[in-house]
Amino acid sequence: MGTKRILPILVVILLSITLVLILRFNFIGFGTRVSPNASREECLKAAERYLQNNQPESAIYPLLLAIEKSQADFRAHYLLARVYYQTEVYPLSERECKISLELDPKSREALELLCKIKFKQGKSSWQRHQYRLSESNQVDLSSALTEFMFILEKSQDQKLIDSIANLTGGRFKITRLTNNLFFDDAPSFSHDGKRVVYHSDTSYFLEDYGLKKIELKKSQIFVMDAEGKNRTCMSPPGENESSERFAHFSHDDRCMVYEKENSPPHAGDTSFSRDRDIFLKDLNTGEIKRLTHNHSYDALPSFSPDDQEIIFVSDRPGGESSLYKLDLKTGEPKNIFMKESWNEKIGLYTRPRRLVLPYCPSFSPDGKKILLHAGYDYRGIFLLDPDGEDLKRLTDGETDCFFPSFSPDGQRIVLVSGYTDEEDLYIMDAGGSNRMRLTYDGGSKRYPSFSTDGKSIVFSGKREGEPENYFEIYLLNLEQTISKDKLKERLEELKKLDSEKAR
Repeated sequence: MGTKRILPILVVILLSITLVLILRFNFIGFGTRVSPNASREECLKAAERYLQNNQPESAIYPLLLAIEKSQADFRAHYLLARVYYQTEVYPLSERECKISLELDPKSREALELLCKIKFKQGKSSWQRHQYRLSESNQVDLSSALTEFMFILEKSQDQKLIDSIANLTGGRFKITRLTNNLFFDDAPSFSHDGKRVVYHSDTSYFLEDYGLKKIELKKSQIFVMDAEGKNRTCMSPPGENESSERFAHFSHDDRCMVYEKENSPPHAGDTSFSRDRDIFLKDLNTGEIKRLTHNHSYDALPSFSPDDQEIIFVSDRPGGESSLYKLDLKTGEPKNIFMKESWNEKIGLYTRPRRLVLPYCPSFSPDGKKILLHAGYDYRGIFLLDPDGEDLKRLTDGETDCFFPSFSPDGQRIVLVSGYTDEEDLYIMDAGGSNRMRLTYDGGSKRYPSFSTDGKSIVFSGKREGEPENYFEIYLLNLEQTISKDKLKERLEELKKLDSEKAR
């Protein structure tokens, strides 16, 4: 009895499902078929239904039929341009879009579509030029720049304008703070946000004919205003003074910690000495205190949030790892033990002699984590407990990521990465997610660091094509995007450089 009652119900359900499928199929498929005798309006309605159902290819026939019935139909030409755009047939899309604009020159939607088409075509030319994808390695960059200039003149789509900015160098405003043709490196802000400290390889100097010559390897520490003015040398004068590098302010801005070579430079030296120690300077009294005493590489110091400790790297003999903390009250260093089993996690299968790993260590703003980069073939970003436990990798092991630094609130990390075979700036959440690229200029970047308010990033950078020693200090403003006029100036400069290269 129960079975007899269930069977009719199942039949009704199956029939209902079948009817729904038939109706849906009829609406999507047969309902939009167009007869050659259909009116222009019927052709347009059918094409729009295909577009709504994400079937752009099926919309081509009714649109061509509509145009055949009326060559002056703006809507038909515009929709056909959209169809070709969605199917990535950009030359045909551009042709139809231009026809629609001839029929209605005031159409904003057609003009913006034309700008999107030109961006796609310009981007393709740009990438072929950048990555040498053509067989002859000769791609006319001016065609891409011409397309981009058209967009800047005509478009009101800010996302499209930002895309051009990103593609050609980045959409955030970047200001050059130094311009002295020396190797300016490792900048960081004072904690009141008013000053920037960095070191400069002052051994480089200009001679006749604009040629550079290395007399000796020497580096000095400088402090300047956050705007790049009032530069002051903090290192002692004299040719026999040792090089000083990698300085950081204490959180109360009363002191500065830095590394210093244990011997003066010698003429003809081609590299810096690895025999270095850590020093502390009182910025009020000028008193200098030596914190480490080793014939080894003690370097890259930075303060804990309470200014009671510093963290640094070392290759001193007998150390279980190259990461150390030093208590500023007792003067006692403590090795942060890194487990042997973490070598595979880091990507460190073999460790070349005297290679210092990890690198670029710093405390999180709350002092509960240590941020660093480590690795051999590919560097990665890691978080480590201050006692050496719980190593966590924040970046994948297939791309080179290095020079990490926390934002003041501890919510973000700025880093340099070679995701596209170039060294550009990125920011990501403190857990490693939501990575965003900041620069696209193809140059080299080093040691980015947030401003105290988290609104800017200072870094050392070298533009693409410049000599290796031409690193300068730059400031990227996260709250100011490049204006249209500045972007036009950038494109004109790129066009000029491209013309000079072609000669």
